[in-house]
Amino acid sequence: MGEFERNDLGLVDYLHCEAIGEPGQRTFNITARSDRGEAVVWMEKEQLFQLGISLKQFLTTRQIPANPSMFDLPDIDSQIPVHAEFKVGEMSLKHDAESDVFTIVANDENFDDGSTVDITFSFKRSQAEEISERSINVVAAGRKPCPLCTAPLDPRTGHFCVKVNGYNPTENPIIEEPREK
Repeated sequence: MGEFERNDLGLVDYLHCEAIGEPGQRTFNITARSDRGEAVVWMEKEQLFQLGISLKQFLTTRQIPANPSMFDLPDIDSQIPVHAEFKVGEMSLKHDAESDVFTIVANDENFDDGSTVDITFSFKRSQAEEISERSINVVAAGRKPCPLCTAPLDPRTGHFCVKVNGYNPTENPIIEEPREK
């Protein structure tokens, strides 16, 4: 059986998501930092988009408590700062209604030796609002969709649109002819 490594950053003071690379070749991550360390969690575009949507749903359906309680920081096993970076396998989102704090648990299983890395970090509502908006904007900043078939347009190779049988390889498959007066 493999080794299990659990890391908890507690309440983070820095939370950021980004895409690196050119549209069509981008990779996505979330970086979280606290006085306990830092984690960079790499993920697929769809995972980042779903996280943004899920946060947005949590924010609209969960009320802000009148008197939020203090967030209970979990104890840590080691005083050595956490430095974790991995591609996420599974990710979950939780909301503590009493403290109005959101928590992400991300893990990855290294299939070579069976070891598992697990990172947990929590953040306040204002950070949840920011990361929700940013994640949706980061995902949307990629390739433009074809107005006919909605497939992503690739600026390097053109576009084979199934709606026009591939006859128009331009970025915009809808060509408007100028009208004669």
